[in-house]
Amino acid sequence: MKNPIQKILLILLFSISLTACRNEAETAEEKAEDLIENADEMKVKEDKIKIENEDGSEAKIKYDENGDVEKVKTDN
Repeated sequence: MKNPIQKILLILLFSISLTACRNEAETAEEKAEDLIENADEMKVKEDKIKIENEDGSEAKIKYDENGDVEKVKTDN
């Protein structure tokens, strides 16, 4: 009786840990919008935006021909 209960508890703990540790990643567009909203200084070029914050961190957002976010790079 003890062994099946331990197995059930072990499986339950394992399944909870997998769902609790799941990383919910932001899309590049969501990340770009957050960076633009919180920016202190922005420099805009043709297809690039350079963002600087008060804490010294920088972010660069690059757009493709269609206006979609192609790449988001952050430097601390």
